[in-house]
Amino acid sequence: MAVLDKIVDGRTDLVFDYVSQGHPATATDKDGVSLIKWCAYYGDVSAIRYLLTHGESAASLEGELNAAAFHGHWRLCQFLIENSANVNQPLDDTGETPLHAALCKATPGHDRVVRVLLANGADPNAKTKVGVPTDAFMGDCRTKGESPLHRAAALGSAESIQLLLDAGAVKDAKDANGDSPLAWASWHLRPDAILRKLCYGPFSIRETRVPMEINLLGEPHI
Repeated sequence: MAVLDKIVDGRTDLVFDYVSQGHPATATDKDGVSLIKWCAYYGDVSAIRYLLTHGESAASLEGELNAAAFHGHWRLCQFLIENSANVNQPLDDTGETPLHAALCKATPGHDRVVRVLLANGADPNAKTKVGVPTDAFMGDCRTKGESPLHRAAALGSAESIQLLLDAGAVKDAKDANGDSPLAWASWHLRPDAILRKLCYGPFSIRETRVPMEINLLGEPHI
């Protein structure tokens, strides 16, 4: 297998050898995807820095913050922000910001991305456009004018939800359908510990609440 093919398949550590052998830092694969784009896809900041010092343009990373956030690459997010990436830059079609992208799944890496973004001024109350197909999910999904807290309520970790709340996310913000983050969490059957974080106004959950599926079991008299 050619070295370039190995890089495409994840061996971005081979970028150093590939360029030192005389290949340009701006080289592309057979589909026209550049080395630096593959390094960004895999979150390899060291390889990216190497390519930039050997002839690749910083402009080639324009717009990569959203993808880095989506993939959970906190180091790359930090690097891009340090190099003037706009932490609140929305996608032209959907209005999704990097913070929206980071809240499509709950992993330790995505929690770290949320921390990096918020620490650098990400808006916890930015809203997407309404009714636009989104690539953030593998399915027939459209944006709903939701805030990052809406997405976190449905899909994020308790840590990310708390980070958003601490940064000023509005609990009773409504999406295009009039649903709050609490509603999103309810639709997605999130546990009580998360629902409690999102309760507002007249809504509350008792600490002693027993889930309905447990109550419905009853108790045998033995």
